[in-house]
Formats: sequence, structure tokens, C-alpha cells
Amino acid sequence: MSKDDLTADLMADLGRPAALPSAPVAPAVPPAPPAAPTPALTVTVTPLRWSLPGLDATERGLGIAVKVGPVRLEVAL
Repeated sequence: MSKDDLTADLMADLGRPAALPSAPVAPAVPPAPPAAPTPALTVTVTPLRWSLPGLDATERGLGIAVKVGPVRLEVAL
């Protein structure tokens, strides 16, 4: 091939439109972490219903309930 042929090929290549770059792939968004549970404190007073002191399960969620006389103190998540 002669120098003129190489120059003509190069000019032909430069005259063509360039390939469009593809859009970059966006990284996957990680899922949001689960929301932290909100602690709850419940105090129940029942003056007509007395009970012996003791520990009990909460009525809702995870936690503990303490009963003393007419008072029930509950801490739950």
C-alpha cells in the first residue's frame, strides 16, 4: 500500500461519525436498612385489682412487664 492509500483510508475513517458511547450502568441502590424499633413504656394502674409482684410478658412486641400491686410497668420494643 502506498502512502496516499493509507492517508485516504485514515481520512475516510475520520470522516465517519464516531460510535456513541453507551450510557454508564448506574450502580444498584442498596435496600434501606430496616427501621429501628421504637421503645415503648406503658404504665397501667388498676386500683381495684391487686396482684402479687412478678414479671410477665408484654402485651405487644418484645420486652418485659413488671407487676407490683395495682401497677403494671411494661417496656417493649
